[in-house]
Amino acid sequence: MKTYEVTVERDGRWWMVAVPELDGLTQARRLDEVEQMAREYIAVTTDVPLSRVAVEVSGIAADGQDLLEAKTLVDGLRRRAKDLEAMIAELTREVASSLTDASVPVRDVSNVLGISHQRVSQLVQAAAQSDGDSTKVIRQSRQEFAHDLVIQLADGRAVRLVEVTGPKKNRQSKEPVQQGSGPSVRKAPHPRPAKRPASRSASQKQSV
Repeated sequence: MKTYEVTVERDGRWWMVAVPELDGLTQARRLDEVEQMAREYIAVTTDVPLSRVAVEVSGIAADGQDLLEAKTLVDGLRRRAKDLEAMIAELTREVASSLTDASVPVRDVSNVLGISHQRVSQLVQAAAQSDGDSTKVIRQSRQEFAHDLVIQLADGRAVRLVEVTGPKKNRQSKEPVQQGSGPSVRKAPHPRPAKRPASRSASQKQSV
């Protein structure tokens, strides 16, 4: 089976489907019809069975915008959001459990976490049935999300979606700062050497 690369571009009420390898062009009403229309065109043009034709859409454009790139970005952000939701749920459960174990009133835990006190009780019960470690979860959260989420647009503009405070990664990195390609990274100052205790004088040693 041979795979052909196709590109798609909106033209009026139609999606124009180009097959560069065959220098051919067909059309589809909707995006979900593109693959089938392209395969049928290729099969007829090359005189091969439809079952032996596969296509790969390498680009989708409309009104000057790359829709395939936008789709990839949206799908990636959705996956990231699911990861964040899972981490938030785990962190909330473990923090609720650790605070109640430290005799912090349930209503105060509710205030800290922004959830109802009934929900705090549920989370504490759930945490009691797991072997979670709130310290580990907090450390993992800081390491994983101690950065800014920035989208660099094709025209050079940067859109900041999320700003997360916390320790930055690679603070000791000596790589130069890239201008205009995202959030700036500052070099951490060199640590000062620890002061050694002053040596005792000869007279002090004799008096000991």
